Amino acid sequence: MPDRAPIIAPPPLLGLLCIALGFVARHFAPLTLFPGTGFIQLLIGSALVVAGVSIILLARQAFISHGTHPNPYRPTAALVTTGLYRLSRNPIYVAFLLIVLAFVFFENSAWFFASAVALWCLLRFGVVNREERYLGDKFGEVYHDYCERVRRWI
Repeated sequence: MPDRAPIIAPPPLLGLLCIALGFVARHFAPLTLFPGTGFIQLLIGSALVVAGVSIILLARQAFISHGTHPNPYRPTAALVTTGLYRLSRNPIYVAFLLIVLAFVFFENSAWFFASAVALWCLLRFGVVNREERYLGDKFGEVYHDYCERVRRWI
């Protein structure tokens, strides 16, 4: 048995899949939210992308500084509980959700909100639950104590 969580797919791929599904759904049945696309929507979408990318970079740096790799297909060498991981057990996945939500504003489409909900479900049940079991087995009480102190999402 490999020393890693048995996740359903790479989380970035799940995010891209949900964005693609949003575009497909919007093509066949547009569900606009705002009267036109304007500067404010572009600004909000851009802010969400910048926040998401910043979170990913900071979280990735926390992994590297602890001597482990953020790739869920590699063994976890250390439990990261500092930096953004003091606030959320899954900041990178929160960032993926923010990036998908940015498309609500970029594309003026409710389908991307539905895509974010789909991504949350895929992450929660296909990735996070499996990672939590793996980390619980690997780090035991230390991980369980961390789970009691820090929320899963935000």
